[in-house]
Amino acid sequence: MKRGWTRAGGLAAIVFVLVASRAAAQAAPANPYRQNTADEDWTFLKTAKPTDWWDPIKYIPLGHEDWSLTLSGELRLRPEAFRIRETAARPGTIDSYLLQRYLFGADLRFGRRVRVFAEAQSGIITGQLRSPRPTDQNTLDLHQAFFEVRQPVRQKDEVRLTIGRQELEIGSTRLISASPGLNVKRSFDGVGAGYRRSGWTMIGAVAKLVDLRSGAFDDRPDSGQLFWGVAAGRPAAVRGLGRAEAGVYYLGLDTKQSVFAQGTGPETRHTVGAKWNGAGRLDLNHDVVVQWGHFAGAPILAWAYAADTGYRARSVSWRPRISARFDIASGDADAANAKLQSFNPLFPGNSYSGAVGLLGPTNLTDFTPAISVTPRPGLVLGVEAPSYWRTSTGDGVYSTDQRVLVGPRAGSGKYVGTNPGVVVAWQATRHLQLQGVVTRFLSGGFLADTFVTEGFGFYSFTTRYRF
Repeated sequence: MKRGWTRAGGLAAIVFVLVASRAAAQAAPANPYRQNTADEDWTFLKTAKPTDWWDPIKYIPLGHEDWSLTLSGELRLRPEAFRIRETAARPGTIDSYLLQRYLFGADLRFGRRVRVFAEAQSGIITGQLRSPRPTDQNTLDLHQAFFEVRQPVRQKDEVRLTIGRQELEIGSTRLISASPGLNVKRSFDGVGAGYRRSGWTMIGAVAKLVDLRSGAFDDRPDSGQLFWGVAAGRPAAVRGLGRAEAGVYYLGLDTKQSVFAQGTGPETRHTVGAKWNGAGRLDLNHDVVVQWGHFAGAPILAWAYAADTGYRARSVSWRPRISARFDIASGDADAANAKLQSFNPLFPGNSYSGAVGLLGPTNLTDFTPAISVTPRPGLVLGVEAPSYWRTSTGDGVYSTDQRVLVGPRAGSGKYVGTNPGVVVAWQATRHLQLQGVVTRFLSGGFLADTFVTEGFGFYSFTTRYRF
């Protein structure tokens, strides 16, 4: 498709959602939307006065006591463009394309204890992209479809059981995430359970990753993978942090065929981690992780540490936030030695490598200073400059989905590059969110002899409308 048509289609859709959002921008209570639509509970509308034009479909009574139906949807449009600069041996490349994601869901509640939730997802890419990712195209399929039972225990405790296709978050979103930044979100087929007691929250799951295919209703659980895990967490009040939580988790993964720079083979990996996060004037999100197991018959020993810490000056105009993120994950020391030290990020989000989400955490050390300001409520302007190094020169550079992007012998040294960027995010209404990103990747010594030796530029503009 011509780039002009791609841009015109994206602009027309953006205008549509802006008009729709203006009609919906009435006074409203605190935003009840969640990252995972299945986590939303609209039953408060049974007694609350409607304040939004979508409220009639957010709580539809079904006649029987506490039986109700909630309908939901999301429209997300994201034009993106890459420009790889020309070199003496290679012409430049410009890719321009439009990503579209549509989600439509229904939450059927049979009282307070039983519900059925289903959500369809369509991910579409149009335009020119020479190396499309598996998560760019999925014509139409079930993203979630599960049956859930909740059982009160004593006065404040509760047990929950969820069976079917679902998004999962166990332990840390750095390792288990639906990865909402992708065009097609990630989900799992399996069984999940939760128990809440006296401030403690315990969750667990046994599941298989849903294998994305580009057609309609052809996604299947990945028969080559089995995942299981448990996690426990509780509030951990610390002065200055406001809301804070501490937790521990164990995650297991059995894969018939894993690929690392060292080679390909079956993998069984065990992951133990501890997390600590909090939000207040000072905010933080820290994880420490250790992994062991076997790969192609040889032992695994890997590790990672991730820290994101920020401070917000609330008494200053525009409430500036200064932050620093530091991540380090092990890489393989020697491909000739069968023992594997490469860290496996399991099913991560794309937050490890700045606004673009290009690089995965395996064998990666990064440091990201950043500053953001809030000129008005809902509007955030930010600048960041992440820099990346290989943790080990015996291993390569990976993508977030564990593909080897650049092998260990492609270059020398540890420095991969720096990726300064500008991010603008505006929560225009409770329904409409706009976000723009412009970055420039400056290649380091390790990439000096590759096709991105001169670096590359990237931009995206995301329009997301939810109801």
